[in-house]
Amino acid sequence: MVPQNPFRRLIMAKKLDPAELVSFKELLMANSIQIDALCQLLIDKGLINQQEFFTKLKQVQTDYQNKRHA
Repeated sequence: MVPQNPFRRLIMAKKLDPAELVSFKELLMANSIQIDALCQLLIDKGLINQQEFFTKLKQVQTDYQNKRHA
């Protein structure tokens, strides 16, 4: 008798409900809205200012571009 894999339930694919699926565009938009809301909240609460945000944003964009071309 072959022993059963204890992770079988985790390995088996589960059929997804098409009504629960979203497109990549919808996912990207939702993510962008959430990040925008968080940034605005940080600025509104005075934890960072707009200049700090844009300076950091530019730095992170440059870092990503450098890693992508490396």
